[in-house]
Amino acid sequence: MEKNLFEHRLIAQKIIYLLKLKGITFNYPFHLYVRGPYSPAFAWDYYHYADEFLLCKTEDILSPDEVDYIVELTGLFNKNPALLEIGATYSHLAFEMHNPPQQAYKKVRRMKSFYSNELIIKGINRAKQYLFIPTEDEKKALETELNKWQLAGIQSMRH
Repeated sequence: MEKNLFEHRLIAQKIIYLLKLKGITFNYPFHLYVRGPYSPAFAWDYYHYADEFLLCKTEDILSPDEVDYIVELTGLFNKNPALLEIGATYSHLAFEMHNPPQQAYKKVRRMKSFYSNELIIKGINRAKQYLFIPTEDEKKALETELNKWQLAGIQSMRH
């Protein structure tokens, strides 16, 4: 991550924000700005410890869960600045500000009207996939639904 590149700074801000929502402890307060959640305190550290960020140097040791969260996040968003901006903005509105999903979606569409609807839906869906933790009842309902889809797929292959 290069501190002089806007896209890299945006990526870093959104990754840290989403990791914070996932439960990794950071002492950075985030507030919603034009390009999504932003922390001036994190920006200060990012600039003042640019070499450490560039080399991924830290004295902290990540737990296995934290490593899993990072792997999952980078796999879902692939460090795509637009997807991260959209996903983090939706997450702030839905998970932190407790806006109902439909309302959060509408706000993101208004705020991010310079992005295509397809990209907005992708970013929101990836944020939901990353942050949504289903209850046991929801897992059972999802499993039942997936089984129906699998059965339908198998039956369609026979014809």
